[in-house]
Amino acid sequence: MLFQTLSSGARDNIFMRAKGKTISLPEGNDERVIKAAEILKKELNIKTYLGNSQEAEKNKQKTLDIMQKIAEKKGKPLSDKILPLIGDTTFEGGAKLHLGEVDAVVSGCVNSTAHVIRAALSTVGLKPQTKIITSAFLLALPKPTPGGEGLVLFADCGVIPQPSSGELVDIAYLGQEAYAFWSGQTPHVSFLSFSTVGSAEHPDVEKVRNAFKIFTEKYPNIIADGEVQFDTACVPSVAQRKNPQGKAQGKTNVFIFPDLDAGNIGYKITQRIGGAEAWGPILLGAAKPFSDLSRGASAEDIAHVAALTLALS
Repeated sequence: MLFQTLSSGARDNIFMRAKGKTISLPEGNDERVIKAAEILKKELNIKTYLGNSQEAEKNKQKTLDIMQKIAEKKGKPLSDKILPLIGDTTFEGGAKLHLGEVDAVVSGCVNSTAHVIRAALSTVGLKPQTKIITSAFLLALPKPTPGGEGLVLFADCGVIPQPSSGELVDIAYLGQEAYAFWSGQTPHVSFLSFSTVGSAEHPDVEKVRNAFKIFTEKYPNIIADGEVQFDTACVPSVAQRKNPQGKAQGKTNVFIFPDLDAGNIGYKITQRIGGAEAWGPILLGAAKPFSDLSRGASAEDIAHVAALTLALS
């Protein structure tokens, strides 16, 4: 059964948002993908389009038309490096998504993350309010944080190695949006650092501090703190001492890491030592739900990512 470790409220919310929709799984010849499609049909009545090279070849012109349309929107000619991919199943899936024939695309148990992102950018483009594609993990904790949060989101954990202040703003916006869709709860965002509101000075601290400043100016109604250390973000008593004017007050559920080193290490520690159930990485930022998989993903992993990606539509 999908999402067994989730609270009933979050699980029901994801199921409600994903149920009965249609998804493209472009790597349709892989046994794991075929099994995932069966799971999705059985549990959520999700219709799956399993990609295959013969159909993708037949649909090349349709895929090319969509890719040219996206390129024109960007004001750039279609790259010669992209043209040979018009018969690729992941690009075909993106074209179907662009046309509304499916509600989401999930690929990557065979293809690389770079390939999946390239397909997303070439067929659906970016959300209008962001300039990046990023990624997040949704983690169900074995016991709640001291602030009482049992379901948390970590970002970015898989795409942008050294995000700028502006990119951290986009990562935070996309992360809190996804968290709200998945959990049905109000996001509480913290921009993480080794400093808490001026306790240290360093270019890395300044980057996070600037990101928080820009974020609060751009999205004043979203509950957010920064720059804060991890304990300030998730322990109310520490937050009260270190950041008494903060809004999250130790009840963070959306953790924004300063770089990919920290995010990737952080989620793996939480999963492997902390015992959390981790789902992802889910790509965020494409104009329509388009996500990646680990190449080591099991059928159950694929089904989980597919349901979460559909829940964003």
